Amino acid sequence: MSRGPRARAGWVVLLAVALAVPRAVCQEEEDLTAGLKAMRAAFTRAREKIDNLEFASAVRELGTVIDPRRNARGADLSGEERELLCSAYDLRGRSHFNLGNQKAAEADFEALLRLEPGYPIDRQTLSPKVVDLFDRVRGRVAGFLVIHVDPPPARLSVDGDPVEPDEKGRLALLAGRRVLRVESDGYDPQEEVLTIVAGMEVSRTLRLRANRRTLQFVTVPADVTILLDGTPVGTTRGPATPEVEAMARQFGFDPRSAAAPFLAPLVAAGDHRVTFERECFQSQTVSVKVALDPENTPLRLSPVVLREARTDLRVTSTPDGAEVLVGGERKGATPLTVPGLCGGEREVTVTKAEVGVWNDRIRLAPGQVNTLDVRLRPTLLYAGTFRLDEWGRAVWSDEDKALLEEMAKGLKTLNLVRSPEALEAFRSAVIKWMITEPDEVRAGAILPPAILEEAASKARADLVLAGLTLGNDAEKAWTLALYSVLHPSPDVVVLRTDRPEGVRDFLRRLDTAPAESAPWLGMGLVDTLAEPGGPGGGAASGPIVARVLPGSPAAKAGVKAGDRVRAVGSRTVESARDVQQAVSLEMARPAGLKATIVLAVEDAAGQRTARVAPGDSPVVVPLIDATLLYNRALAEFRLRSKAARDEAERGAALLNLGVAFMHFRAYDRAQAEGFSRASLPQGPGISEGTVLYYRGLCALRRGDPAASREAFLAASSAAGSTLESGDGPSAAAAAARMLQALE
Repeated sequence: MSRGPRARAGWVVLLAVALAVPRAVCQEEEDLTAGLKAMRAAFTRAREKIDNLEFASAVRELGTVIDPRRNARGADLSGEERELLCSAYDLRGRSHFNLGNQKAAEADFEALLRLEPGYPIDRQTLSPKVVDLFDRVRGRVAGFLVIHVDPPPARLSVDGDPVEPDEKGRLALLAGRRVLRVESDGYDPQEEVLTIVAGMEVSRTLRLRANRRTLQFVTVPADVTILLDGTPVGTTRGPATPEVEAMARQFGFDPRSAAAPFLAPLVAAGDHRVTFERECFQSQTVSVKVALDPENTPLRLSPVVLREARTDLRVTSTPDGAEVLVGGERKGATPLTVPGLCGGEREVTVTKAEVGVWNDRIRLAPGQVNTLDVRLRPTLLYAGTFRLDEWGRAVWSDEDKALLEEMAKGLKTLNLVRSPEALEAFRSAVIKWMITEPDEVRAGAILPPAILEEAASKARADLVLAGLTLGNDAEKAWTLALYSVLHPSPDVVVLRTDRPEGVRDFLRRLDTAPAESAPWLGMGLVDTLAEPGGPGGGAASGPIVARVLPGSPAAKAGVKAGDRVRAVGSRTVESARDVQQAVSLEMARPAGLKATIVLAVEDAAGQRTARVAPGDSPVVVPLIDATLLYNRALAEFRLRSKAARDEAERGAALLNLGVAFMHFRAYDRAQAEGFSRASLPQGPGISEGTVLYYRGLCALRRGDPAASREAFLAASSAAGSTLESGDGPSAAAAAARMLQALE
């Protein structure tokens, strides 16, 4: 059914208002039912019969279209059904007229008009008598409304159903009590109740009241995103129009970079904040006071000219010589300064082959030198969790929401990579392996070495984390396995999926790099009981200083072997452990402040104060620590050994690498990749004697007593060397005891 174009400014619409089922917009719809196919076929056959002047046959054929839908409401019909039914009434009415049955023709025309009051009968080719009969029937059931809306255009509806004029600006509807509604963007809607009498005409004029207003912006340059009260409303685009070119002469900007006028959506009256943003330019925010306009003409604002925002980025790294990428583009090796970068957020990656990666999104402040000092860190591939059902079938699981949410908050000491390509291949390989090797899965294995190596290689990861959960596990537990590319044995952690605090605790452990150093006082402590009748009445009243290393901070402060430590600062201590904890608390000062430890010590001459300025000493990870993730330690110590600034740093990292391998009983690798390459200077604390002791211990575990004896013998002569830390047990004494055990 054709419809005429809506009139523009000053249009007058003639509305014939009617009382019946409202008109639905006729449209092409997908053929979904056999009933609709039959309806089309019957209508086509009827048209052919009318063309052949077989009117009686056409009436019978059209009856198969009309009769099943005689009592149907317009709202119950699809668009195509309604259009076909209207056309069927039209053709059958004409056929009745040609058969001389005017009464039946009138009945069909009335049924048609009650279904579609504005039906456009063919006035060009039909007999004037048929057209006259059709108009007389419409005159009995319809009235007319003439409405003028200011300002036009507007959307009209009658009784909630949209209406619009035909090609002559007229719309026929059934007579009766009608509710007319007029709407237009930016104006308050208006409603009016009308009573229309058949054959009569009613006129109405409605003036709409503005409630919002369009804003017009021009930006220099183009491609600027506009946010209205914090919500994006669009982006300006070029080229400039003649109107903008005229503004360029007035405001003094280059029209070649300007945008065409941009119309923001309708805005309520009042104060608004408008922000203009574009990459590489300084953002600008303006306040706009919007007043309503009866005609709702756009509120035109002065052109917004953004200033270019460039900045320099200086990058240093540990170690030097790492490649810097900004937004994926290579910029050079550290240390370097990258000039002329756009301000705002940038993805920065600092990487060095076989050492580590640093990656983060940082905000560059324009107009100044931004400094970035990074330490390369290991990369973790999180592969997700897998569920094993009661039949031994494995599928990828999405039950790790708590873990993913915590990871999304960011890791400080690890790069997290979740490459879609690597993950897809990895998950498929794991599921296939779990199905083909169910015994290994039930025995606790999660990743075989081949899959681990392939996943880490594709993702360029140092660590791989994966989990396994049983589908029918009432405990809702995951078994998480953390692997290192250095060897196939995992750290295993069991977590409850319904306890987020356990997830947070695990991630804290994962995101904590092993300590590189600890405060060094240079004295060894032993716990004793107080003398009978002395202070404390026989209870422990402070550890005894068993040794003081020559040249150490404790020696310089006047601490002597045999002194009893009574307090650290304001804290009373009763054991060596208390002293360690108190020293750690005293050292927890703001960065850049060097703490001095005040010890209250006592000897036969009485109590005195010793002020110790602690030094720094390397630390050695323990062989067994339930809180330590040893694969995390392997990745960290390998990176430190490659990133070391001097031989002492490198030696301490390799020493710890060897100890971490020993934890997994990988003694050959501990020796080859750790202890045999570690070199520390001779002296007190963690030193050459420490390395020799661990070489001997590793050789003993490997089944090489001769090499073990040789290393222990050398370690026993390293006076002042310690284990664990600078204030730990004597390495020389420990080596001597091991030699005795070997005899």
